[in-house]
Amino acid sequence: MLKIKVKVSKVTNLSEARYCAGMGVDFLSFPVSQVDPKTFAEITGWVAGPKFGVEINSDDYDQYKADFVDTNCESLDTLQQDQLAFVHLSVNEWFENKVNLIRAKDRIIGVELSIHSIDDAKLLIEEISKEFDVYLKPATSIDLESMLELHIAGISLEGNPETKPGLKEYPLAEILEKLESD
Repeated sequence: MLKIKVKVSKVTNLSEARYCAGMGVDFLSFPVSQVDPKTFAEITGWVAGPKFGVEINSDDYDQYKADFVDTNCESLDTLQQDQLAFVHLSVNEWFENKVNLIRAKDRIIGVELSIHSIDDAKLLIEEISKEFDVYLKPATSIDLESMLELHIAGISLEGNPETKPGLKEYPLAEILEKLESD
């Protein structure tokens, strides 16, 4: 079991999906530009545990049987009314989109906040976490101890492609192992 919820995006292969599920990751999302509906169905059929989502840039996701959509603020209004979403935000986008996001609050599972520095984002994290579950996505190296002290629901990480089927490195392993409960 992990100390905090974890979302992994850019998952493109079964090996990574199975590894993440085995480590207790809560959410996996797949880019529709790289994973077709058939492959998505095959991978999600083999993996149990996490909720599955698709990363979209348009409204072309209806062939995927996903639990949620991973999207940006601009695309949120184009989603089907009953579609749950993770919304990507940079620090500056919160202020521009706050009203629209709060209006769509019942459809938003979490806000994935991209940050460069924890110190620069502490007050913003506090503000956003009053309305939404915040998943931090650090742009640089991760100081897990500092992140775990914040009022966040989880962290957001990215997968990486396989060199070839069955041959894969797991850069997420170090982070996920540090997050395992004692």
